[in-house]
Amino acid sequence: MNENMPDNAHFYASSVADWVTTNDKRDLRELLKMMDGFGYPYNLFLVPVPHDTDYEIKMYQPQVEGTQWLGYFETPKGKKK
Repeated sequence: MNENMPDNAHFYASSVADWVTTNDKRDLRELLKMMDGFGYPYNLFLVPVPHDTDYEIKMYQPQVEGTQWLGYFETPKGKKK
């Protein structure tokens, strides 16, 4: 559960190979662990709509007004596939 996450927002992470969002069963910590495990650098966004909302993705980025880019993350050394 995401007790501290508003119902009207979610996190979205994407790399050249994978993407993951937070949802009712996956929190930010689990999202980051999954993305690190995939082995590719990725970007993290805060998207101001519920996780089950349909929206467009262009160039790995959510196309939702008010989306915030939170940063670029590289996989820790030794975690690549």
